[in-house]
Amino acid sequence: MVRITGDFQQERVLHPAANSLLPEFFSKGWPDPAKLNNSSRQASILQEQVRQSFAKALNVRGDEIEFLGEPDLGFQLAIQGLLKPESKLFYSTIDRQKVFAVASFEKNNGRAVTELAVNDLGQIQESAITANDLLIWQVANGETGNIQESPKNDSLIFADCTSSGVDLLPAFNYQTALFDSRSWAGPAGLGILIIKSDAKWRNPLPHNDLSRTPGTYSLPLLLASAVALENYLAQPDIRSKLKQEMIDFVTTQIPDVQVASAPTGLGKFLSISIKDVEADRLLLELEEAGFAVDSGSACKSADMKPSHVLAAMNLPIAGNIRLTIHKEITEQIVKEFCNALKASVTKLRGN
Repeated sequence: MVRITGDFQQERVLHPAANSLLPEFFSKGWPDPAKLNNSSRQASILQEQVRQSFAKALNVRGDEIEFLGEPDLGFQLAIQGLLKPESKLFYSTIDRQKVFAVASFEKNNGRAVTELAVNDLGQIQESAITANDLLIWQVANGETGNIQESPKNDSLIFADCTSSGVDLLPAFNYQTALFDSRSWAGPAGLGILIIKSDAKWRNPLPHNDLSRTPGTYSLPLLLASAVALENYLAQPDIRSKLKQEMIDFVTTQIPDVQVASAPTGLGKFLSISIKDVEADRLLLELEEAGFAVDSGSACKSADMKPSHVLAAMNLPIAGNIRLTIHKEITEQIVKEFCNALKASVTKLRGN
């Protein structure tokens, strides 16, 4: 088995600081924080401390945070919870598949739904949107890393922060937002839903109590995510520099390469398409050289469908590879990867 020396895949291991503590967190057998016994009260106190830690990092109030045991559920809660009977729903061609699913459901149930196009830079092209309408706004794209400019209307807004995470908080007013613990190397299975205090939000799920969300998250995972977030924020970040070095290399050393990622985007994502190369064969060559990367869309790699993001931007899909530059990646790893990429492309092209 080839040893992977450079892991550029989106799905990464849990942050080491959180990973070392997770067995201890699970072994405690945490009681339900909502109960009244002493051990539950201790768990409730710890839960509130974690909530305030997240609130500070996400620049929101503690009572605006809801923890979810399934991040994807957050899309339904964040979107449908804001919709009024008269609201039109607007989303873009580069949104996540879960957004498409909610939009399709609403359309099938008679709501006016509009899919907004993007330009070649991936910027959403806004249309006439009123104050009663809901606009889904991706803070940054999870494939290209390209950052959206702030919306220019006064509609209701759901901010999708699942890819941008704490690397780029929304610089605009919004009513709901969703974060994924994995964006700061936290555990999978934990979403953070933000419902602003002034939002006219209602629980769209069937329920018979006053709870805003199901509340079925794991307290050990919540603690692990808080540890991961604290350590993630404390780590040095040279990813934008490394990304630029990779862009400079591929555009000068490898012919017929098109970069989908803007240099000014998030430093952690890089998407490039290489002409006359099959992406799946390139992935295997790079793996043999000790490097793991994604192809096309990381969200759709399981069924190998082409990237809807690149298609929406009118960019080449064939020969596309996508890299997630984690904070642990070093300049030496980047140099070795670039050389391996050039050698692999040369071999596959038969040059």
